[in-house]
Amino acid sequence: MLTNATQLANMLNPTGANARRANDTLATLSRLPISLHYTKLDLPSLQVSVFADYSGSATSPLPKRQVGYLVALVDSSHRLSLLHWASHRPHRVRFGSCAGELLALANAVATALDVRLLLQEHLFRRVPMAAYTDSSAAYDLITSLKDPIDMTGKNELFMLRHALLDDTLRALNLVHGAQNPADALSKPTYARPASNTALNVALSTGLLRPLVRAHTT
Repeated sequence: MLTNATQLANMLNPTGANARRANDTLATLSRLPISLHYTKLDLPSLQVSVFADYSGSATSPLPKRQVGYLVALVDSSHRLSLLHWASHRPHRVRFGSCAGELLALANAVATALDVRLLLQEHLFRRVPMAAYTDSSAAYDLITSLKDPIDMTGKNELFMLRHALLDDTLRALNLVHGAQNPADALSKPTYARPASNTALNVALSTGLLRPLVRAHTT
């Protein structure tokens, strides 16, 4: 619903179908209670997990490009507490989808650093952080010495590489698209193809256990 609202609010020339979707979104938000359940986590195994996704391509009009990411606190039993989430149009223009994925991941990591700082001051200990993406191209660029073809994403690429090298990020993980909960924050529910159900499953079960395809520390 958050993604629906941000997409519809930024329509340049809304149609009757957009108005109906906006009414449906408002009706759903007023009908369904919005609440989060925070379970007790195992303190020694806490980790900040960051998931990011980008919707759009080089040919997508700007109003249809969307950045989505979430920051969660998880433990070794995969229980989670959701700390932060965002769904908005990209603040900077990126031409290709890979550059967009790098932008989404860099935004997510930057946000998570602020959240982690507060946690560490409260817990008096270091809390490791791991990042997750479903973009093979973005993962390969960050974990290699390759230069990006689309140079609009070079700043985010260098920032993420540095974060991985200096242990700001303990790990970077490549996950299947169907296992990325941030997918629901980068696509509205009426998109075709529709967003996956990973976020709904995580929030309803209290567990976040994505299937990792590749892993770099």
